[in-house]
Amino acid sequence: WPPYSPDLNPIEHLWWALKNHVLEAYPHLAEQGNTKEATENLIKACQEQWWKIRRSLLRKLIQSMPRRIKAVIKARGWHTKY
Repeated sequence: WPPYSPDLNPIEHLWWALKNHVLEAYPHLAEQGNTKEATENLIKACQEQWWKIRRSLLRKLIQSMPRRIKAVIKARGWHTKY
């Protein structure tokens, strides 16, 4: 299977959680457009919200790795539920 398989990459779930935290705390960022100020605001919001991601989510993602690997092997590299 490909070494960059999204099924083996729990970071996608982490980015999803960060995005949700940022948009919940700063909904106006979605409407700011693509300016230097908007980019700076987004970076600041991401840095702030990063620390609000629950450690339990991180543990869950780490603990899911053996299941993810087994699922990819069983699916012979094809898509899995992850």
